[in-house]
Amino acid sequence: MPYSEAAHSRTVAGALACMSMISMESTIPLGLLYPVMHLPWADLQGKTTIVTGANSGIGYECARTFASMGARVVLACRNECRGEDAKQKIIQETGNDKVEMEVLDFTSLGSVREFVNRWEKRESKQVDVLLNNAGVMMAFLKLTVDGFEQTYQTNHLSHVLLTVLLLNRGYMSPTGRIISVSSVLAYHSDLLDNSNADNGDLITKYNAEFGTKLTSEEMLNIYSRSKASQAVWTIALQRYLAKSDRWKGVTVQACHPGYVTSPMWMQPEGCALIDSMKIKALFAIAKVTRLTTEQGAVVPIWLATAKEPTMPELQGMFWNRMRWTWVWPWMLEPERQNMLWDKWCKDARISLLV
Repeated sequence: MPYSEAAHSRTVAGALACMSMISMESTIPLGLLYPVMHLPWADLQGKTTIVTGANSGIGYECARTFASMGARVVLACRNECRGEDAKQKIIQETGNDKVEMEVLDFTSLGSVREFVNRWEKRESKQVDVLLNNAGVMMAFLKLTVDGFEQTYQTNHLSHVLLTVLLLNRGYMSPTGRIISVSSVLAYHSDLLDNSNADNGDLITKYNAEFGTKLTSEEMLNIYSRSKASQAVWTIALQRYLAKSDRWKGVTVQACHPGYVTSPMWMQPEGCALIDSMKIKALFAIAKVTRLTTEQGAVVPIWLATAKEPTMPELQGMFWNRMRWTWVWPWMLEPERQNMLWDKWCKDARISLLV
């Protein structure tokens, strides 16, 4: 398996990860030179997919494509009105009326539990694809109702809870797929541990003065940590499930979807408010070379439908343009994975029953 501490020395593994990062980041200035990615057709009749953050951007395109392939699609959205609008639009565009909308607010762990409790009342409970896509990038230091920094909880912790609850209650298909839409910015995260994985260091720095405007560097660092958390979680979850007779057939993957100018970048309390030349320069370049949302959805959909990502030696990996990429050696450390796993499960007040 490529993702193994024993496969390469730490120096070589670090160099390979650096090459992977450079390759992904080269799509910013050279995006127009890359070929268009084509998505093979898949028959999803009889399959059920859940897409979080599905009312716009990559989430919407993934949900629309799943529907066009015949799947029953559940849009898990924070905003009910926007979610309903997305639902009706997908039905009109695909002709598939098996599209549903559920309210799910990832700033609330209670909302996640309520969603799963409602799921329990369904006649058909099996989930074949869980696409963890919802996310934010915040320009202000904000706290959720559960007492966690908002980016940490929205982008990662609530998805941890949702995923584990669906597994624990036996709702995931034995051959299901769990896909997390991460980002190349995961490679820019500092090493995660118990002191910074939840951005506690920044909360301490600002003396818990919530509402404080962050610098562009701090905003990007918080976001990068949440994306690195998704990458580490993916590797660790796959490792745990592989040891379980019940869930060893489940595939877990994370990916960089490409540079897409999604609505997340223009959220009212997001990076649109950051007055930074670095951010403005990134936007200026991205406007020219960015992927369409349709292209940004290709890799998550491919991971959810293609055969190759289910091969045992390719499970639990980080992908870019339908190719797996090397990750930083620290992300592969079993002790660090276990430490972070324990923290995330403690914060979410859940434990995986394998």
